[in-house]
Amino acid sequence: MTDLGQMPVAPPSPEQARLSDIVRAAMPWSSSLRLPGASGFELLAAAFIVVLILVALFVNFIPGLVSPRLPYGDFSQLPGLSLNGLLGTDEIGRSILSRVLYGARTSMLIVAISTTIALVSGLFMGMLAGFYRGFFERVVDLFANALAAMPSTLVVLAFVAVTGPSVVTIIVVLGIFDIGTYARVAKAGVISQSNRDYVLAARAMGATDARILLREILPNLIPALTAVMPTLMAGLIITEGSLSFLGYGIPAPAPSWGGMIASSTDLLSRFPLLIFGPVLAIVLTVYAFNTMGDYFAQRLNNRERES
Repeated sequence: MTDLGQMPVAPPSPEQARLSDIVRAAMPWSSSLRLPGASGFELLAAAFIVVLILVALFVNFIPGLVSPRLPYGDFSQLPGLSLNGLLGTDEIGRSILSRVLYGARTSMLIVAISTTIALVSGLFMGMLAGFYRGFFERVVDLFANALAAMPSTLVVLAFVAVTGPSVVTIIVVLGIFDIGTYARVAKAGVISQSNRDYVLAARAMGATDARILLREILPNLIPALTAVMPTLMAGLIITEGSLSFLGYGIPAPAPSWGGMIASSTDLLSRFPLLIFGPVLAIVLTVYAFNTMGDYFAQRLNNRERES
């Protein structure tokens, strides 16, 4: 199997280098993220995603954080001195910060499971299509083209409207719509790797098709999959937030960023800070995932130019 090695990257600008030094000084643990050649913004994005995942996993154990479903105090937009009052309270007195943090768990759960469904299914279909071609390729291409031709948000909205909003329905439908993209990436990667020397050598040594696909080709597909995954995950966050905003997402009173924005629209003209927390969470999360997607895509492009 070929050694992917270190993918060369362009040297950072002086401003990026200074920002990277500042980030590493402020967050020494960011060096363990292992992002060679990353700029300061990319380190910040990676650190934000790590913190977001930790919050999603351990939000129940944050000391003093109240329930996101129960009133905490009087309706107030003014930041309080306590943890639960940092972003104020909503129209029925619930802590906005608590709901934003628990909404992160909801978003990360949907993104993680939907991405797993799409990645595993798309990888399996794409590897078969790229390795065997013929009938498998025609079927996979037809399926991927059909998904690409559909307006995903409208189809998901219609499907959820018929079946009723639930976490399981949203996860499955969102996962299905990303299968085509992963299948295309996997198929292209398998086609480009199938005639490499290490694959031909493995075949000459009597390796089975399954071994060639799993042990030889699959590891070399990881860079391309890693490059597209963050961008697709950002799209899932936007779609889930849109569904919740339209009332077809996570059923109330469970916290979700889109649902928090929707519930505040009637009061928005008088109390605009009500949506500050969830909007900021969506913007930062989507920006962080897109930034990491650009970083991995750039490293993949540099590797391909050198090969």
